[in-house]
Formats: sequence, structure tokens, C-alpha cells
Amino acid sequence: MEKRLGFCFLTFADISFEAMGEVTKYAEENGFDRAYTTESLTDTFAINMVMAMKTKTIEVGSFIAIIYLRHPYITAQAATTISDISNGRFVLGLGLGHPPRNAAMNIQTGKPTVDLRNYVSEVKGLLNGENVYPDLPVQTYQGKVLGFKKPKQEVPVFTAAVGPRMTKLSGEISDGIMLYMVPQSRIKELVDLKNEGALEKKRDPLSVKVDLGIHTFFSEDLQLARDKARETLTYWLGLPAYNQSIRESGFVKEADLISKAFLENDQKGISSNITDELIDQFCLVGPRGRCLEKLDALRGEGVDLPVLMIDPVEVGETYEAALRRTISGLSPK
Repeated sequence: MEKRLGFCFLTFADISFEAMGEVTKYAEENGFDRAYTTESLTDTFAINMVMAMKTKTIEVGSFIAIIYLRHPYITAQAATTISDISNGRFVLGLGLGHPPRNAAMNIQTGKPTVDLRNYVSEVKGLLNGENVYPDLPVQTYQGKVLGFKKPKQEVPVFTAAVGPRMTKLSGEISDGIMLYMVPQSRIKELVDLKNEGALEKKRDPLSVKVDLGIHTFFSEDLQLARDKARETLTYWLGLPAYNQSIRESGFVKEADLISKAFLENDQKGISSNITDELIDQFCLVGPRGRCLEKLDALRGEGVDLPVLMIDPVEVGETYEAALRRTISGLSPK
């Protein structure tokens, strides 16, 4: 089994854009296959451009770009630009974002499955050079008819999923699925749903790859790693999609208590109900041997590319220091 490995910047963290480029280069030197960015209070494509220009072989991509923030034309042209300057090393990941954050920014949303299906169709059409906007007035330059730029190499389009509906949709429309905040116990179920979606559209299920974003707390001190995981997950597990994910994974009592605490802005109430069992299902925690064993288990469940969402663990550790320490400590080389 090929043991591919990626990592993802949490782009809201305290790290400069220049340092993101340098860390990506460091990951490339350590044998990592892909480097992603979240879209968290930042512009994921702008950062991907920096990463691409600092490296030569590692793939770069968005995990994920929020569809409601950009017209499909802007997304397709950004993907084309990054793909061309990286010589075809760009992976476009698309997703919905979170309803509470979208609503707070006055972003109008519709039905998730419909919105994502239509958006992906439009973006793929543009990337393939199709006439997506037949009513667009003809534009010329010195007598030559112009069109949208098309990438020199194919751009893989992945879509994000946490639950069953979006997972099956990914199998229908995408080149790959980006799972996040999904426990080990549910991966096989979701891979099967992805395959079902692919087969319904007469696609080869193996052609739809599976990436799994997993929060990673790398440390020789297992208890310290779990404590940091508990502190870190306090924000995410209150969000509706991820709270539903832990509920569907059998942590019903914990989900209820965390949801209640989230609505009351009770951060201590959330963290106190994040158990060690829950952490071990959703995260990579502890020393190298334990982490590598878990990565192998995830691959055995059908994950093609584990994507490390690296978090600081050691006392006083900066985000950049945690990235470099974990990248070297879990290096595939």
C-alpha cells in the first residue's frame, strides 16, 4: 500500500504568509505529498499561490475554498493560474462553510446539495473550456475572439463532506472527497456511500479519492496531547455539522451537552464534555508509533491521503514550531 501523506495549514493561526511558503518547502523536503490550506479568515487561493511558487514537487490545494465567497468564474480562473504556475500541482477543494459564519457575514445560501452540485458543474465546465455562459457578449482583441483561460493540465476538483448526503454527492460529481471531523469508526460507511454515488453515475469508485483531514497532536506525552486536543476542539465541536457528526458516531450524550454549552457560549461546558474516547476517535494524538499505527488503520479503512491538521502541543510552542516538529517527526521519509 502506498503511504501518501499530506498536511493542512490552519490559516487563521499565528503564522506569516511567507512562513507558510517556507514550511511547505520543508514538508516537500520531508517527503510529504500534498499541502493544503483552510479558508479561515483568509484567502485560501492567495496562500496556495505563495506555496506553489516556493516549491517544486509537492502538490498544493484548498481544503476547502468556500463556494459562497466567489463566483464560479473567479474560482476557475484562480485554479487555472495556480495550476499553471505550479506545473499542474494544484488540487481545488470546494465546500460550503458553516451556516453561523455565513449568516453573520450576510452571505445568502440555498440548499447545500443543490448549491454545491451546480457550483462544481459550472467550475468544471469553465476548466474544461465549455461555453458555460452562452449569453455573455463576445469579447475581442485586435480581431481575435477571447475566452476564459483554460489550465494547461487537468485540475482535480474535490468536495468537502461530513455527513451521508454530501458524501454521496461527492461520489457523483467530484474527483475526490475531503472528509473532516469524521471518526475512524465511520470512515468505511462513508467510503461505501461515496462509492455508491459514483456507481449511480456510472463512474469508477476508485477514481474518486478519499482525503481525511485529522487534527494532529504529536507528543511523547499522551495526556498532554489529549489535553491540547480537548482545548482545540472546543470551537469546532459546537458547530452544527461537526456536532451532528459526533452524534451520528454514537456520542449522543456528549453531543447534546456540547450543543447546549455552545448555544450558551459556555466554553468550559464544551471542553468538559470532550472525552478521551471521543478525542481518540477523531484525532491523531500521542507519540510517533501511536500516530503511525493510527494512520495505517485509517488507510486500511479506505483513506487515500491522511491530511494532518497540525496543532501546537508543547508548552510555549508556536504554530510554526509545531508544524516543523510534527512534519519532521511524522515524515514519510
